[in-house]
Amino acid sequence: MPARETDLQFVKAGVEDLPAYLLSKELFWPLSAPKSGYSLPRFTLGGLLAALRRLQAYADTPAKQAEVRDFERRVDALRSSRRVAWENKAAHEFGARFRLWQNYLSDLRQAPDNHADSYAHEVSWRVLLELLAAELPVPPPESSALARLDSALKSRWRPGEFIWARELKPVFPEQPFWYLYGNVR
Repeated sequence: MPARETDLQFVKAGVEDLPAYLLSKELFWPLSAPKSGYSLPRFTLGGLLAALRRLQAYADTPAKQAEVRDFERRVDALRSSRRVAWENKAAHEFGARFRLWQNYLSDLRQAPDNHADSYAHEVSWRVLLELLAAELPVPPPESSALARLDSALKSRWRPGEFIWARELKPVFPEQPFWYLYGNVR
């Protein structure tokens, strides 16, 4: 399934399940398979926020733009009406994604030749941290540790071109997503 279609199916199913998800104890929520028969990744708030951004990038017609705005309105309404549950999920996911990013950077530091090639994929954890942090009224407890990880990454950083599909560049600008513009040495 093309990337846009996967994100579209993920967001459609996720927005439908969002009220139940916010009230559940689950962090990684199983979504129903779309009619196409493809399976979807587990649903999280970070996954939803990232997929919505990517859909913005792929919204190249007025109809697609209207569809994305409709999803965003529905998500905003649920974010507002269930603010505490939303923030609790975002904070919980931030911790889980932080550990994944921290583990990757540790592996990269210990064996750069084995892990540098996977940076473009693994950096998605850092993107999710950025998106989730914006959902929280106060910085999460891992914020200082994340700042230290960013400093360590910058010491090995080689600025360069945007590393994901060029269509995504407008929705992931260099600030604050500097770690998408270059690679590790």
